[in-house]
Amino acid sequence: MEQAKKKKQFSILPKNKTTEEKVSGLICIAPAFILLTIFVLVPLVMAIWRSFYYYESGPVDSYFVGFENYKAILKNEIFIKSLGNVLLMALCIVSFQVIGSFIFASILVKVRNKFTVFVRVIIYLPYLFSGIVVGCIFTLLTTYNGGFINGLITLFDGEPISFQMDKFWAYLSIIVPTLWVGMGYTTLVFYSGLINIPNDYLEAASVDGAGYFTKLFSIILPSLKNYFVLIIVTLVTGNLQMFEIPMMMTNGLPLNMTMTPVLYLVHLRSNGNVSESQIIAASILIMLSVGAINAIVFSLTNRKDKDERRVKKHG
Repeated sequence: MEQAKKKKQFSILPKNKTTEEKVSGLICIAPAFILLTIFVLVPLVMAIWRSFYYYESGPVDSYFVGFENYKAILKNEIFIKSLGNVLLMALCIVSFQVIGSFIFASILVKVRNKFTVFVRVIIYLPYLFSGIVVGCIFTLLTTYNGGFINGLITLFDGEPISFQMDKFWAYLSIIVPTLWVGMGYTTLVFYSGLINIPNDYLEAASVDGAGYFTKLFSIILPSLKNYFVLIIVTLVTGNLQMFEIPMMMTNGLPLNMTMTPVLYLVHLRSNGNVSESQIIAASILIMLSVGAINAIVFSLTNRKDKDERRVKKHG
């Protein structure tokens, strides 16, 4: 008997559900889909459309310019430099935060008691502060005249540090507050992953004579792979859009060496040096950069998963 070949049809609902259950499911997701369309998809499409036009005094005086807005932004040396700045800062922040929070979370898991509960609450508190508040706090610490750090240095007859005029200290004045804010969040994410690793695996490995580093690379890190991906994607997305802390700490000084793309766009718009369409085009370029980096992270992860499944299948 010949069986008819059925084409696979895409469906957002399971095929084994009744019509009433499917309708109920669609009704449940409809409000979320409508809100997503109104507040995300529609503004995004409008922004992309407007990036191909030039606006003089409003939509009435607009005219189509194609990719000219994108070309103008990509020819802007300060904008390109700001992309390099934020990539360097993001690399430093992500590296230190991932490694540091993993080590800290491992310590908290190792010495679990009532005191560590208090520690987990305390380290998470900075994550609740806005970037402006964090900038104000660290500005009080790093101000050249009257700052807490320079006050201690001058107390011991040292030379005060100009955090805004020296490239190294300017970078540090942005990286340290950013780490202070985010370290608690990533530590708790790793903590939740570590406590969910079955002790049976670790005990069995210990019985077989495995040391800490063997268990780390064979059991712990593979078990936390999804946690690493979540943290890296979250940190990359957030750090590439840095604005409040750089604005409060250095405002792009010295010589635009700590300028970030979002901060630079705010400067351009406030000074009226570029059109609204070029600002939109630059924002889309930033969005594409974030999406491209996240896509690379996900593709590398998926490729590794496929390789592992292939090895298990043929092993």
